[in-house]
Amino acid sequence: MSKILWVNPSFLDYRIPLYKELYNLCNGQFYLVYSKDRVPQRCIDKIDAAIGDNALGLPHEKQIHVGGKGDFANTGVSIPFPKGLYRLIKSVDVDVIISEGFFQFTPWSLMRSVMKHIPLMIAYERTAHTERNCPWWRSLYRKIINKFVSGYIANGILTKEYLISQGVNSNKIFTGGMCADSTQLALDCAAYTNKIELKQELNLDNNGYVYIFVGRLILLKGVNYLLKAWERHHLQYPNDSLLIVGDGPLREEYIAQYSSKNNIVFTGAIDYSEIYKYYAISDVFVIPTLEDNWSLVVPEAMACGLPIACSIYNGCYPELVQEGRNGALFDPLKEDTIVKALSVFHSVDLKKYGDESRAIEKQFNPQQTAQNIYSAVIEVLKK
Repeated sequence: MSKILWVNPSFLDYRIPLYKELYNLCNGQFYLVYSKDRVPQRCIDKIDAAIGDNALGLPHEKQIHVGGKGDFANTGVSIPFPKGLYRLIKSVDVDVIISEGFFQFTPWSLMRSVMKHIPLMIAYERTAHTERNCPWWRSLYRKIINKFVSGYIANGILTKEYLISQGVNSNKIFTGGMCADSTQLALDCAAYTNKIELKQELNLDNNGYVYIFVGRLILLKGVNYLLKAWERHHLQYPNDSLLIVGDGPLREEYIAQYSSKNNIVFTGAIDYSEIYKYYAISDVFVIPTLEDNWSLVVPEAMACGLPIACSIYNGCYPELVQEGRNGALFDPLKEDTIVKALSVFHSVDLKKYGDESRAIEKQFNPQQTAQNIYSAVIEVLKK
């Protein structure tokens, strides 16, 4: 049975079911190193419950931020100073190390890999679109690190294509490495019985479809383009509602400009443990992002049986959103395409589309993703 160490400085709730599945596949020989300064306490408690003492938290870490702090990729650099990290990594004797991305904690993982001849794999999420502004020195650094890497665990085809463009041998790339915390979310959504009451509380029109967006209200998410296009959609379908779930620096601006008309409802921030309720009262999920590696809210919504209207700038669309089967694609920078995508759902069988979403998402749930990763590890060890 292979022993795996995953070095990931930061993670949220969605990663924990995956780590638990890997722990089970490895018969308890799966270990995780992370930063307690970056991971919320609720997630620390959850990972401790999931894999016990095999969750190794670095107690203190300093970081220096260089350049901008924008939401788009490559607007700045965060340089970590994780005192005691190498000691924590070497505290477990493993067969393979998986490190998150090329930088952050990966140099320490690489050091251990080289010194002890342990295969190093990198879990990578970026695409050519998210890395369109990548500086030359960062690309050069990645190409140097690649010489020491035995394999890559990628989200999907767009990440694989980007890695190949950077000189990575396609035989070293294994896709299917990303998933959402979909199993429990789907169960909670199916069991929710207060849909009518919640829709009344939010003043949602029962005579139309509810389109839902879940995410931060920042420029990167493209919500402003959706809101503008919704004005045209609402003229054609006046009973439809748009539910905006989330908070961010642009929330007040959006509310002032849009909330008083066109059946648009802003909920503000909703705790992750309550988000299933909002999927349960919705008919279509919309994500107008301008830049996302592999947006996790998409498989979350799919697990809850929602059809998807998805931006072409979302790295997950080749795997998850299939036009004519479970969704529609659009370019958020072209308003006509948003309006057309939103209208698609008035001419299809929504239940069938929702069922197809569930079927597609099952290929990317924590159980299947853990199996994909474990199989990739075995393949690398064989080589």
